[in-house]
Amino acid sequence: MVSKEIVWKVPESLYRELECAQQELAYSTLTDFVSQAVQRYLADIHHENWQREFRQLQKQIRSTGGFGLGHTKEEVIANLRKQRREIYETEYAHLYR
Repeated sequence: MVSKEIVWKVPESLYRELECAQQELAYSTLTDFVSQAVQRYLADIHHENWQREFRQLQKQIRSTGGFGLGHTKEEVIANLRKQRREIYETEYAHLYR
């Protein structure tokens, strides 16, 4: 794996805090600890982006009237059955005639 070097100057108090956390969490080196922390942070950012995009999609669906499946359980079931019948008729019915 190709590696790049980063030189990071931190205040003494932050360095001591990093060392304490490294020891408490039993990381073999400070580099391993910082690397893991950065990876977790990046994963959190990706997750937050996914959640934001998902919420935007939900808003878009709501603003366009939803999926049109109905409001009650019975309406949803009836509409899904209707869609299933329509798909069957257009795509598969000819195979069984």
